[in-house]
Amino acid sequence: MVFTAILVAVIACGIPTSYAVDYDILFSDETMNYADAGAYCQSRGMVLVSSAMRDSTMVKAILDFTKDRRYNYWVGADNLEKGAYNFLWNDGVSLPTDSDLWSPDEPSNPQSSELCVQIWNRYNLFDDTGCGNAKRVICEKELDD
Repeated sequence: MVFTAILVAVIACGIPTSYAVDYDILFSDETMNYADAGAYCQSRGMVLVSSAMRDSTMVKAILDFTKDRRYNYWVGADNLEKGAYNFLWNDGVSLPTDSDLWSPDEPSNPQSSELCVQIWNRYNLFDDTGCGNAKRVICEKELDD
């Protein structure tokens, strides 16, 4: 399967290079489930976006980019390990349920089938959703200083 991706470290793709100096960010235009999304990023030496979503400059740039595209995107957060409302980023850092990155009234159903986190195009903010659903993917790689 051929994957087309946009490396967002150039001005033409929406994130000024001055913002992207700490990360390589990759947006896939192919859709896949959460597990495949993690494998997709890993095969490129990257991970599902997580650290960049905790960087105030990068999260704004990423959300500005996704807002104009109107797609749902996987991010590297889920509650597969601890369940209930205990969302964790893929690097083990907690994603609080009171974060202003969540869409209104979200997370809504993390105890059962909505165990993974997406950027939901309805609000361009986070939403808990089923991990088997197909979404686009955002990968990151932290760059060395």
